[in-house]
Amino acid sequence: MERNIETAVLKKNRIKKNIKKDIKMRNIGTLYLFLLPAILITLIFGYLPMISNVIAFMDYDMAKGWMGLASPFVGLKNFSFLHESWFYHLSLRTINYSVVGLIFGFPASLILALLFNELRGKTYKKVVQTISYIPNFVSWVTIAGLTYMFLTVEPEGLINTIKVAFFGGERISFMQDPKYFLAIIVITGIWKGIGWGTILYMAALSTLDEQIYEAAEVDGANRWAKTRYITLPGLVPTFCILLIFALGGLFSSNFDQIFNLQNSVIRDDVSTINLYTYFNGIVNQQYSLTTAVGLFQGIVSFILIYITNTITRKLSDTGIF
Repeated sequence: MERNIETAVLKKNRIKKNIKKDIKMRNIGTLYLFLLPAILITLIFGYLPMISNVIAFMDYDMAKGWMGLASPFVGLKNFSFLHESWFYHLSLRTINYSVVGLIFGFPASLILALLFNELRGKTYKKVVQTISYIPNFVSWVTIAGLTYMFLTVEPEGLINTIKVAFFGGERISFMQDPKYFLAIIVITGIWKGIGWGTILYMAALSTLDEQIYEAAEVDGANRWAKTRYITLPGLVPTFCILLIFALGGLFSSNFDQIFNLQNSVIRDDVSTINLYTYFNGIVNQQYSLTTAVGLFQGIVSFILIYITNTITRKLSDTGIF
């Protein structure tokens, strides 16, 4: 325990010395100024709103507000949802969506980055990478519209038209049947995020020394051997960092994606915690309850991040803190 504390203190002092040394340098000091807007944005939109979590312990009245504890304090009363069955149904569904999305979506960016790394034509490689990034800049509103258009039972629905033409049978109402919803969010999630996710992996690959590959090739290593013993080990730190954040989000879901893809027909069967907090907090104005749900969700996410970070620290000496 004492050794860990001593190591943490030494690391903290080393960081302070490095920052002071960097600021004294002519160019590095200027570069630190570029961090200032990001730090301010994070403080204003990331940390400052956390003060409002006090609403979770109040019988919040918008007219009275919470500044100065104007609304009555009720303690843990708003956390009574932990004894309700609906919360566990929503939690299991949220975790199910997150786990399945993680299983299929998380390795997709790594695999695509490895495939990009094997491309030899620089122009072709840049074109393919750029095309794969484009979906990231398309809003979920647009993607939902395209998804409805492709999966509609109307004659213009591409997927149903292909199904009927080649496999026969009747058209399927994909967007009105909850059993297809998980597959839809996984496929659309991969399509939108796979290209953007390769950026970090490609950045990590660019730091690997080409001489290592050349030496391995001289020793007779084929492409698979170089990928297994050079490329993949070089991607372990990046993989661990991304895995920490991905596992930290298991108890949440992509609100934009699910909100735009769901509809009133299947809403009760596909609702997640994030969707519940929106409809009950914003629409039905149950601010105290939904703030308590959101606070609990954040605490669980932090615990998951901490556990994952501890494990990756021990196994690969890589972590976010």
